[in-house]
Amino acid sequence: MRFIIPNYALPDSFVDNVKFTLQAMGHEVLSPPPPVRYFNHRIVHIIGDFYNKAYPNSLTPQEKWILKIKKEYKPDVLLALTQSIQEELLADLRSSGIRTVAWWGDTAANMQNQGLLCEGWDHIFIKDKYASFKLNTLGLNAQYLPEAMNPSWHTWKFRESEIDDSILFAGNTYDYRHFLIRKLIGGGYTDIHLFGHRPPRWARPEVKRLFLGKYIIKEEKSLEFGKSMVCINSTAMSEGNSLNCRAFEIAGAGGLQLIEYRPAVEDCFEPGKELLTYSSLEELMHQLEYVKTNKDGAMRIRQAGYKRALAEHTYEHRLKSILRSIDGSR
Repeated sequence: MRFIIPNYALPDSFVDNVKFTLQAMGHEVLSPPPPVRYFNHRIVHIIGDFYNKAYPNSLTPQEKWILKIKKEYKPDVLLALTQSIQEELLADLRSSGIRTVAWWGDTAANMQNQGLLCEGWDHIFIKDKYASFKLNTLGLNAQYLPEAMNPSWHTWKFRESEIDDSILFAGNTYDYRHFLIRKLIGGGYTDIHLFGHRPPRWARPEVKRLFLGKYIIKEEKSLEFGKSMVCINSTAMSEGNSLNCRAFEIAGAGGLQLIEYRPAVEDCFEPGKELLTYSSLEELMHQLEYVKTNKDGAMRIRQAGYKRALAEHTYEHRLKSILRSIDGSR
């Protein structure tokens, strides 16, 4: 099939992983080139956010790209990844016989303007089960579909002898994560590796000092996940009952994942066997002590999580599910 993905395929982004996997499955895929070479994730997000607020009723550069490319490329499917598309453009695409599919890989609370709540989507996939229910109450064709990992680079890259005593965090240092890190420092844990974007200006000095100045991707990310004693997967207050892509990438890298508990965890992994969970600071500290003192048990959890990720949680698994839905609606 011929797909257009109207967003920028920045390295190891949601778009990059989906595009890579579709092509590996034998499909043709086009996406627009980033406006500036080597643009980073944060700059693209800031520019996109500004554009949406400044010109809420104008076509975005990505939507203009759709109009430009659709006649010459003749796609079968528009696949929008964590991206809203204006209703009039969706109608135009459908009138041309192009199927319109959205896969929202962020918390539903981060939708801007009308988000996915508009006419014109043939299929909507979203990682939050309750959000899919709410969309269905309005007659939208929505299905629950979590994110995933890419075994071509989210993979076991370390030797057991390389595992150190560090606690790893990756991503943004938002309020919840910032406070959690402060609690860990107060509890005597100082070997903390903080990857991702630079902490905000309001962050405490003791937290800023932990930042390693790196945004890790692909194989390097897998190596860091794997050789850390534990990867703590905390999420922002807006996340709700869903899993982020890191939940699958840590498992795919053979990392030992310690994630805040929510029912969605049990949709994808078995707590205590394939990852560890916490529901309080006391439980978090208890789990860290377990990991420090029970290396054989920790390794069994790593191996089980890795096997589960490979067996059920790759991008190919997810995309096959999307393709079945598309084929079934013809």
